[in-house]
Amino acid sequence: MNGRIPRLGAVIFDMDGLVIDSERTYVTAWRHAARDVGVVMEDAFFEGLFGCQREDVTRLIAERLGASPFDPERFFMAAKDHWFKAIEAQGIQRMPGIEALLEVLQRRGLPYALATNSEARYADICLRHAGLLEAFPVRVTRDQVAAGKPAPDLFLEAAMRLGVSASVALVLEDSDTGLLAARAAGACPVLIQGRPDRFKAFAPQADRAFPSLEHFTAALLDHQEAQIFHSD
Repeated sequence: MNGRIPRLGAVIFDMDGLVIDSERTYVTAWRHAARDVGVVMEDAFFEGLFGCQREDVTRLIAERLGASPFDPERFFMAAKDHWFKAIEAQGIQRMPGIEALLEVLQRRGLPYALATNSEARYADICLRHAGLLEAFPVRVTRDQVAAGKPAPDLFLEAAMRLGVSASVALVLEDSDTGLLAARAAGACPVLIQGRPDRFKAFAPQADRAFPSLEHFTAALLDHQEAQIFHSD
């Protein structure tokens, strides 16, 4: 993990687990969908799928099952139905500190965007349920680029839409997949992860790492950190 970020020209946010607390809805949906197709897996396995695109989810489940039959289309259809039920029942909460961070960026005139492995319709539903749809006018989704994370396409597209080079963008991510994508894009990968086990596992892939958005915002505002987050 490097200690210095030479310049800050924009911030690009991941969505699930970073901006919104949607992970529990996916775990619920995947667990029920797996049972619908005759598969029982522990929640820890599904938690390992966060940040993955659909193709990778299919591959990882198939690898886990080995020779057991698996119908991905049936699984994802069931998962979609259970996901809609989950968000209606559980709702989707904002991650602590997101509003304060967005206010800081807006006050400083720093451009920002959201880039997610989710498709546009699902991203919009999530953000709308969390009351953040209008907070992110610049959104790049999996169906708008050739390849999802860990490929760099989402972050390169987001930087282009913001009118900056990816090299001056901080990418805030909570997953190893996202950090790899940020690195591949030439951006600065910043880990925001509140779970100690994931923090320890993912931090080596980041240039900076924080346990929460509040800690990141505090560093951004701290005069002693000004040189780290230097903006020209």
